[in-house]
Amino acid sequence: MKIGARIIKTGIAVAITMFVCRYLGLEPAFFGAVSAVINMQPSIFLTLRAARDQILVHILGVAAGFFFGYFLGVNPLSAGLIVILLIPLYIKLKLHSGITMGIVAALFVLSASTEEFFVHALARTGVIFVGLGAAMLVNVLLWPPKYTERLKEKLRQSNEAAVLYFCRAVQDYAGLDGRELSIDIEQGKRVHALNKEARTLLDLLSRERELVAGPSEPREWVSLAAKLVDYNESITKKGDRIFDLLPVRMERRASPDAPPVSDEFKAILDILESGCTIVVRLNGKLRSAIIDGSAPIPEKISEEYWESLTRAIEQWQPRLTGSYYLHGLLEAAVTANEIKWATRQAKILLYECVESREAGGFD
Repeated sequence: MKIGARIIKTGIAVAITMFVCRYLGLEPAFFGAVSAVINMQPSIFLTLRAARDQILVHILGVAAGFFFGYFLGVNPLSAGLIVILLIPLYIKLKLHSGITMGIVAALFVLSASTEEFFVHALARTGVIFVGLGAAMLVNVLLWPPKYTERLKEKLRQSNEAAVLYFCRAVQDYAGLDGRELSIDIEQGKRVHALNKEARTLLDLLSRERELVAGPSEPREWVSLAAKLVDYNESITKKGDRIFDLLPVRMERRASPDAPPVSDEFKAILDILESGCTIVVRLNGKLRSAIIDGSAPIPEKISEEYWESLTRAIEQWQPRLTGSYYLHGLLEAAVTANEIKWATRQAKILLYECVESREAGGFD
């Protein structure tokens, strides 16, 4: 079992909380320990947000405990009414993570006799604030999360997986004839999951940069990383779109009346499949520039590939004498358009890498 930095920091925060509570005579100290555990979030930003939520939850819970205890007394009815009131209130205020602590705070205050309400409320508040403070202090000072390195690694994984998924879709479309349709659903789920993880790390890094002063990646690099995350998500969706064409094409080709694939259309399929070579090459350059920090090598936006595809379509066009061929043309056009987007957007990102390096954004 692996014990990471966050687990160690949580233990340190709990120990500090218990020590401070005992030193100041604040009881029960274990409430402070619970507060420290809850507020030890994976980032400083999330720690601050959790602290804000916990303070609000605590204030509402203590206020409810005061009100019901003073006017209704300490009894099962007042305890039940507090729960019925607070849970919908916390949900309405979107404080879902603090519901348990808020209910516990209210019931804790309610459990005291009337003359001890104020003393118990102050002790409870002090204990909670000690836990909050310990969690925030430990999270900021000890082993701050290194989101940049984690994001770079996740960007590499998600880009490689997204490009592979996209090219697999193109290759399956081009080589569908003569074999069974096989769509790897798990591969698609994995690519979407990697993109989501990269997006989460990007959000955490962006928020940390706004809160913590000190060495961090330049703003220009974070902007390029965000665009690569967008690119990965988009190319994955475009791969999904091509995969959606396969069952329809498979059904049409399986018809007994389906004519054989002409040499002209095979030429179109070969050109479409070769477009993946360009996509793979460009994305290799992108990873090298954005993730590894190598000097970006841009490529001009060229029409040569699309001109060759246009000529192939013109040679095949005389066969377009019915709806069957029209479906084939539309599917080929969709696939070609997705490849065109993937290549051009990659070239645009490469040019932006060059501009950022020249502006000092990679220094």
